[in-house]
Amino acid sequence: MAATHYRTLVIETGILCNNRCVFCYQRGYRAIPEYPKLVPGEEVRERMRWGLANGFDEVSLTGGEPTVRPDFLELVRYAREIGYRRMAITTNGWRLASPDFFQEACAAGLTSLGVSIHGPTAEIHDAATGHPGSFLRAQQTIRNAVATHGSSRPIRLNTFTVIHRGNVDRLSEMGEMLAGLGVRLLVFQPGILGKSNFLEAARVQVDLVEVVDGLRRVILEGQRRGFRVKLFNLPPCLFRDVLQGLDLDAYERATFREKDDANKPGSTSRGDEAGYMRLPACASCVLPGSCPGLHVTLAPQEDLAAHFEEEIGAISSWHHPQLWLAGTDLLRASSLYRVVRKARLAGFPDVRVTFGGSSVAGRAGFQAVRQAGASEIILVHHAKNPGSGDRILCHAGNDHHLGQALQDLASVPLGPVRLSLLVFPDDDALAFLDSAEMEPLRRIPFDLHLRAPWREQDVPSMSPGVVCRFLDGLKHALAQPGRVILQTPWPHPWEVMFALPWLAVRAAGRLRFDLTATVMPTAFADRHYSVLNWSLPHVGGRVLGEQGKLLPVRDLLARAVRAQPITKESLIRAREGMAGSPDARPGGGGISGRMPGEGPGTAGSRPPPNPSAQGPIPGPRT
Repeated sequence: MAATHYRTLVIETGILCNNRCVFCYQRGYRAIPEYPKLVPGEEVRERMRWGLANGFDEVSLTGGEPTVRPDFLELVRYAREIGYRRMAITTNGWRLASPDFFQEACAAGLTSLGVSIHGPTAEIHDAATGHPGSFLRAQQTIRNAVATHGSSRPIRLNTFTVIHRGNVDRLSEMGEMLAGLGVRLLVFQPGILGKSNFLEAARVQVDLVEVVDGLRRVILEGQRRGFRVKLFNLPPCLFRDVLQGLDLDAYERATFREKDDANKPGSTSRGDEAGYMRLPACASCVLPGSCPGLHVTLAPQEDLAAHFEEEIGAISSWHHPQLWLAGTDLLRASSLYRVVRKARLAGFPDVRVTFGGSSVAGRAGFQAVRQAGASEIILVHHAKNPGSGDRILCHAGNDHHLGQALQDLASVPLGPVRLSLLVFPDDDALAFLDSAEMEPLRRIPFDLHLRAPWREQDVPSMSPGVVCRFLDGLKHALAQPGRVILQTPWPHPWEVMFALPWLAVRAAGRLRFDLTATVMPTAFADRHYSVLNWSLPHVGGRVLGEQGKLLPVRDLLARAVRAQPITKESLIRAREGMAGSPDARPGGGGISGRMPGEGPGTAGSRPPPNPSAQGPIPGPRT
């Protein structure tokens, strides 16, 4: 691939799509009525011009589904007219299954095609996409592309498959089916959780061990049948024993998300690419530039739980008697139990666990923290924040997520565990307290915690009167708390001397104060790892070490993943193993004819016998 092009610019053309894949990270955006569904055509063209001016020779359109755009063919034609050497798209194949439309796209200048296909049968694929008939359409698009091989305008081809609960045990069957259709490059990626797809994607997510086992089988199948496998969002060191069956070729790529600034890819959507953790093997690997590491939502529970335990061990229960455990969204019930027990055994008498509605533990998590001895469950509310760089938080809060959590809580006997809700004292919180999602709290006693408004950096008003106005409005809310508590952990002197006494007088006994809460610092407070950070309370506070300095937060490290680094020697051995394979042929191998990092050379510059074996990666989706 790197021998036939150098730099690929990926452009998201919008979130509009004619499939409804259960794992799609854009699901949450589509549910927001006011969220823009398509990037304006002139903006797409402007980004194309930016790419040419910055040395990109291939442009790849993704979505959503790019072919549903009314101006799709015009954009393809424009890309070739202004000078792009290759024009690629990632597609579900529904429209391109039509021979006439396929020919129109080819005539407009389409050169490369990545077809999403998520199961070996119509039953599995259509269930994943939510669109009956999508499997047969995707297959037909593949046949259309394969039929161009040997013509004057061959279409380079690869497929994309998201590994999910429905297909993980049948990946080798998928490889057999796709190879039978003529595909020679298969891209696989695990499903990734995020705020915008969590409620649906969490139900079909697969453990890392199952992902690796399923992929190893299809890699071996590829070595037998002559196709290659390329990984996306997975470190190749997990497959070191079958390295010769992998395509490890890498090339430079930049991506314009649909909300990015016109002249800077990745400018306003940094959080969408966050969440990767390193493995011990990364330190001596020769592929650091092409492998981001392991996505945190795939991390072994042992690593996640151990990280929390280490941070708990670094905090003194003598100085911090009230401990808030936040950022636990990715912990399963057994890990939650383990972490809460660690806190109790470390001497913390008051352990409070925060939830934002996106916990993978679900209902079992509430039971686990109760059994482990937690003193309080705190549901954290986040309202829509138009100024946020987080795209889902910018357009929607977590009301729906909390509604799901409250339904689960309604069926869990909490016993001595207190239940509370943490909100910012504003109109959005009042609207939530008066909404249908709060119906379960009419039957469950709860307390209401308030964030101190003057500690919020993006709130224009620093007046404590905001809290009093909220208390006045609270009288009319559907859900009425037992107590209202203002969170000002470890207050500053001016708060103790002025703000809090003034507020106590104005509140006239309606408000209590909590001054000693400690939100345990973990890596999940960093936006790099906060892919599901609805549970982060943002109440301030400081955690100091023995010398009076802020405690450092340790980086996440996947120590439970036993993998050997990829070395130049292992790449050479893999290449030699391919050269001795009866299916070996020029340009069709799984390892390129150069070492990663050496730049594009001449070793693979000959055109491959089968164009599909050298197809580009137009930009896989999670």
